[in-house]
Amino acid sequence: MTKRNSESLCPDILLKNISKSYPGKTVLQNLNQTFLSGHAYCIMAPSGTGKTTLLRILCGLEKPDCGQITGTEHLRFSVVFQEDRLLEGLSAIENIRFSAGKNIAAEEVQKLIKDFLSETDFKKSVSEYSGGMRRKVCLLRALLTPSDMLLLDEPFSGLDEDSRKKAVALIQKYRNGRTLLVSTHDSRDAARLDAEIISLIS
Repeated sequence: MTKRNSESLCPDILLKNISKSYPGKTVLQNLNQTFLSGHAYCIMAPSGTGKTTLLRILCGLEKPDCGQITGTEHLRFSVVFQEDRLLEGLSAIENIRFSAGKNIAAEEVQKLIKDFLSETDFKKSVSEYSGGMRRKVCLLRALLTPSDMLLLDEPFSGLDEDSRKKAVALIQKYRNGRTLLVSTHDSRDAARLDAEIISLIS
């Protein structure tokens, strides 16, 4: 488990009896969980059993049917969604700076993404990128955007093994003490990220 960081940016988050259902299906039922400030967690469960819903509830995009959450008030979240949600007409650098803010120079962003994308790709719009390339941009955008907590929903989908290792290294380098929640199907991701596994299946 990641060691507690006394300088981490957000409080402990407490979920008490969180439940959420959609028509014909319950995805979360009486979930009780504490996410300690500055720790890393991998949320594991089969598809359709609440991983994405949990992340969306934490960042306020969904409301639970019942239960209580404390510790998320006034937090800023950086999120990698299952959908890329990129600005299709812009380049990778422009997409990252649009979210991260103009305080980070284009040259600095270019240095950070050079291990992921070739120089010929820098000037292309992301609409021309492959699925794996788009995923890399989404991850970089989340890591470089100022926030208190990182919520990464299947961030490594579409990445080959080499790119996956580079993505893990990038998360570790630019996490900067933020509480980290990653939804994944692969238990190896927890070991790579020094993260605690949270199973949504009892």
